[in-house]
Amino acid sequence: MRGTRALLGTALALAVGGATLSTAAADARPREPRTERVSTAGDGSQIEEYSRAASISADGRYVAFFTKAAQLPGCEITAYVCLTVKDRVTGALTEIPHGGGSGWQPPVVSGGGRYIGYTEGTKSPTPWLYDRETGTSLKVLPPPEFAGELLAVTPDGGHVAFTTGDRFHPDTSLYVRNMATGAVELIAGDDADRLGTASLSADGTFLAYGTSREPEGRDVLVRNRATGETVQADTGLGDSDATFVQMSENGRRVLFVAEGRTYLYDVRKQTTRQIADTPAKSASGDARYAVLADGTALTLLDVHTHRRTPIGPGSVAPAAVSAKGRTIAFTSDATDLVPNDTNGASDVFVRHTR
Repeated sequence: MRGTRALLGTALALAVGGATLSTAAADARPREPRTERVSTAGDGSQIEEYSRAASISADGRYVAFFTKAAQLPGCEITAYVCLTVKDRVTGALTEIPHGGGSGWQPPVVSGGGRYIGYTEGTKSPTPWLYDRETGTSLKVLPPPEFAGELLAVTPDGGHVAFTTGDRFHPDTSLYVRNMATGAVELIAGDDADRLGTASLSADGTFLAYGTSREPEGRDVLVRNRATGETVQADTGLGDSDATFVQMSENGRRVLFVAEGRTYLYDVRKQTTRQIADTPAKSASGDARYAVLADGTALTLLDVHTHRRTPIGPGSVAPAAVSAKGRTIAFTSDATDLVPNDTNGASDVFVRHTR
């Protein structure tokens, strides 16, 4: 009788928690590495037009990406890409409002999967934060600013990092906004700076960001917003990569690239060590797993064990690795990653590493 009750209890738990279990538990079970095409219609059919620039939630359930999918009304005829989020459990493909002309920066899915940060605009870029549960978008820019780009979102959507500027240079100042209170803090910038990448700790206290300034070049800086202290992470390493930096959610580590090599910075010790000879392009929220790019060959690196796992040919956006490196969202032109890929266009895929 006890065994019967246990089975019934398990069945009930599966029924009640089905949606969450089917991603978290299914991806957690040991399985052979495999590749799944994500840029498909809600019924699983092929999207004939191209899709690219994907970001994934920490549990791997939600993937946001740009697309020209005809399945989204008007998307295939507009001059701009549309922004959509795919639910890997239900298969639903949902267009994000204000997503037209959103190709300025890759989208950023919050770790919890509820929020998607993006930059939209057909003439002047504007940063927005989309709430997947309410289906609404909130403009991040405070008045009187009119142009900027969304760079980072904390796992709970409570803080965002964004730039401001004019329509031709929307990245000359860097801010962090508390989405609950509306408070905005200037981090860096003047007319001589370009600020193209940023990453926040989970509580929004620490911010790692890249800045470019002539004649000094490109650098990676770390700001402690609680103390106001700013330190340089890449001292003596040459020019940094202006497209990638990852602050760990606990605020203790920063991954960045300088002169084509990947480094790990210890925030407490203020020390830096090289971890790879090739550049990282994306990483998990805890900064343990990084995607290295050797040309178009993508590889997942476990920063702790140095284990490397092939992903496939393609490219990745900064926020494309789920928790524990289980799934990686990437874009590829390859036609042999999944069966029946006949659209002749780039697609968004998810690589399951285990």
